[in-house]
Amino acid sequence: MNSHSRVVIVGGGIMGVGLAYHLALEGWTDIALVEKGELTSGSTWHAAGQCPHFNGSLNLTKVHLYGTQLYPKLEALTGQAVSWHPCGGLRLALTDDEVDWFHYVRGLSRLVDYDCEIIGPSEIRRYHPFLETFGVRAAFRTLHDGHVAPADVTNAMAAGARKLGVAIHRRTRVCDIKHLASGEWRVITDKSDIICEHVVNAAGSYCDVVASWTGHLAPIANMLHHYVITEPLQELIDLKAELPVVRDPYSHCYLREEANGVLVGPYETATAHVCWEGSPPRWDFESELVPPELDRLTPWLERATERLPLFAKAGLKSVISGAITHTPDGVYLSGPAHGPKNYWMHCGASIGICQAAGAGKYLAQWMVHGQADINMREFDPRRFGGWASKDFTEKVSVADYHHMYYCYRPAEQHEVGRGLRKSSLHDELEAKGAQFSQIFGWERPRWYARAGEREAFSFRRSNWWQAVREEALAVREHAGLMDLSPFAKYEVRGKDACDFLDRICANDIPKRDGGIVLGHLLNENGFIESEMTIARLGDQHFYIVSAAAAELYDLDQLRWRRRNGEDVTVEDVTDDFGTLVLAGPFAREVLSRCTDAELSNDAFRWLTAKQIAVAGQKLRALRINYVGELGWELHVPMAGMPSVYAALMEAGARLGLRLFGTYAMNSLRMEKAYRAWGAELTSEVGLHEASMERFIASKKPQFIGKAAMETRKRRGERIKLVYLEVDAVDVDCLGNEPIFHTERLAGVTTSGAYGHAVNKSLAFAYVDPELSAPGTNFEILMLGEKRKARILEGPAWDPLSERARQ
Repeated sequence: MNSHSRVVIVGGGIMGVGLAYHLALEGWTDIALVEKGELTSGSTWHAAGQCPHFNGSLNLTKVHLYGTQLYPKLEALTGQAVSWHPCGGLRLALTDDEVDWFHYVRGLSRLVDYDCEIIGPSEIRRYHPFLETFGVRAAFRTLHDGHVAPADVTNAMAAGARKLGVAIHRRTRVCDIKHLASGEWRVITDKSDIICEHVVNAAGSYCDVVASWTGHLAPIANMLHHYVITEPLQELIDLKAELPVVRDPYSHCYLREEANGVLVGPYETATAHVCWEGSPPRWDFESELVPPELDRLTPWLERATERLPLFAKAGLKSVISGAITHTPDGVYLSGPAHGPKNYWMHCGASIGICQAAGAGKYLAQWMVHGQADINMREFDPRRFGGWASKDFTEKVSVADYHHMYYCYRPAEQHEVGRGLRKSSLHDELEAKGAQFSQIFGWERPRWYARAGEREAFSFRRSNWWQAVREEALAVREHAGLMDLSPFAKYEVRGKDACDFLDRICANDIPKRDGGIVLGHLLNENGFIESEMTIARLGDQHFYIVSAAAAELYDLDQLRWRRRNGEDVTVEDVTDDFGTLVLAGPFAREVLSRCTDAELSNDAFRWLTAKQIAVAGQKLRALRINYVGELGWELHVPMAGMPSVYAALMEAGARLGLRLFGTYAMNSLRMEKAYRAWGAELTSEVGLHEASMERFIASKKPQFIGKAAMETRKRRGERIKLVYLEVDAVDVDCLGNEPIFHTERLAGVTTSGAYGHAVNKSLAFAYVDPELSAPGTNFEILMLGEKRKARILEGPAWDPLSERARQ
């Protein structure tokens, strides 16, 4: 074992091996993979090996598709045999919402190009003659997905990695990991130590234990999962072709053919639990199962016999019961851990056999090139913060397991694990009818319902429609008040603070106290990493605000860009300040009734910040907002929020002041054509492609990413962001709908909403640059129907931003 390596991967399951193989393919071969047992001896060896294409996420679909395309070729690529079964799949829909979901996913299939179709109940028996179709409204048929033997593909990728120079150390246990003053990592094993530049936690069921050694967070639960296999059946022996894998919401099971028998794997909708209390029982727990609990599974197995009577005709041959890792949102962890650089997470996959190849490919790209071909935000471990406790993780992971075959509609979230982070106004707003969503642990109002009303979630406009319209129009015509306390907030201080921010930000940093700019941090390749509001409060003091979901991500972006010797401190003050957004034509009048500060346009101009007192509370007032009206963000010490809120509500009572939530905010920002981080602004695009050139300081000699950005601009834009009016009826763009121009796939939507003040359905989309001229017509595939759309020349509301400046 070498004492030094560029990368050490801890864990030899399919996730770790898949990453090693793809790092080597990207050109990094100085890699040591360390496994305490044999390869696959954790959760990998006993997995069912399902490889589906069907998925509601565009980027995760790309991950899945890569695996199903690679696995059939692995034997030829590596020389190691792989048993790939391209039997296809059938996912059943029992409700109208599930049918809508199928149509949305069908749109994703057009974007990534896999073969599928939506078929009616009468067609199902053509592909599966033994399936009962009671209650079924439609089936999503995928033609080329299937299942694979997990040990085969893992060992094949290991063989490929070894041929490319990767060192794989079996029967070697990692005992500890230390961060060194040099910035490197010391991986301590029971044989010798390895010093490395990068360390990857791919420790599967042990990943949270391994993470704890360095103070990192890995929110995973080891769920107990079963599947059963019957004795062979003559009916299946006589079949010429293998049956497709069926996924059935009625029984909450996957059902497939296995060795001429039937394999059934239930995801219980109740009574599911973790495999062990706490961590795995011992370090040498490998290639073992735990006692099965078939009595507990009986209700779901009985339903499986109703859906597939063939299942009841044969005796059970084997019962597999073991641990699978699960995260609270069901999505694996892949990317940098929060804190010191070059500690990477690559774990927590509950569908790891399908996902490992693509997950390894895209993390390898990120590690080697500084970014991946896809947007990695949904996999980034920093989507969870310290609020994701062990108790939270277990409760919500169990709920997510219970809902494996449940159709979550847009904005619908788990009901457990809530109330973790609340602003000091939460209870008051809840009493006013606030319907909350959870964002980075925070409870944030979506909209305000009448007494006793709750949101009816849907892929279409629902019962929130009229209330949101009233909220949005109140902001446009009178005034609105919103609690946006979940904003991430940072203090940047020091004598080098201004130069530091100027070096890392594409925009010019304010040179005068009180100035505000919208700034973007680019990576070295010139693509967008972060968007921040930067307010200069003093010569050596800046206040920065960014997206709630980016709290840890942007903290790392700021801290990792500091140079040695720079006098700069970065502090996360998110919990210290609440934020109230006051906006609308009467915002100045409302605020003036609560403060002695001079609020005239001459005294307090747009894009400036001041410390003022409101209702006796000193606060930071930023004259900026995300809705495009006269208004302020009021950043208040959290304890003082209730008194400021009460004063504003009283002052605005006769001026039409109304509470509004994120649904209305999204409508208002779409009317103003304001981009959103994570939707329009991602690491897949640059500022020119996002049509954000006005936020580039053209005269600044240098900033991180500038050279690469200018090189790419000279080569020509690959895609271009456009702003669309859509002929929608009862559905607005959710994002990731395919766009067609004269029947040719021409782009993809990123977000959308109905603009209530302009009475238009609006959307953003990336399209081929030659099709980006105003007036260009498209068709957008929306829940199975093509709707006409056209590019607008400018914002649908107040295109010159005169209202915000007034």
